[in-house]
Amino acid sequence: MRTLLIVLFLSLSFAVCSQPSIENLRIQFFDMEKDSCSAVDVFESIKSEAYPSALLQAYAGATEAAAAQCVKGAFTKLEYFSRGKKNLESAIEKEPENAEIRFLRFATQVNAPNFLEYDNINEDIDFILEKLPKLLENDAAKSFWLKVAHAMTDSGKLSKKEADKLLSITQ
Repeated sequence: MRTLLIVLFLSLSFAVCSQPSIENLRIQFFDMEKDSCSAVDVFESIKSEAYPSALLQAYAGATEAAAAQCVKGAFTKLEYFSRGKKNLESAIEKEPENAEIRFLRFATQVNAPNFLEYDNINEDIDFILEKLPKLLENDAAKSFWLKVAHAMTDSGKLSKKEADKLLSITQ
């Protein structure tokens, strides 16, 4: 029994240690813009039966949903997207006040086909715009949040009023 516990502990430790850091995930997430199918590799590096944090679960959800465009077959694509959506929604249930998780859902929904009827975009825009001024005060995360602002602007989903507000926040 003791040997089994040690093996389980070491396996869990290796799985957690082998996952990329949140900082690396942030970089890889924005790099998916250059190569959307890199989402498959990012997802494979973090997928798990149980996530140690809601944020990691959200990254898994967002990358799995994005990986749907890179797999073959309509059914497989829908499976990837549905599992990704489920992880994103579960992460939001765990941490509804986490703006980074809300951004990951926003980015996923912006790129989702309309027929999937996955749309909390306006809710997430409002939430992020409310939290962004405070988030930009953190020097360590400022470049990430500026990338978020840029991605939101480029999405074409912001109204003129929202885009102006975002511009005023980031200047």
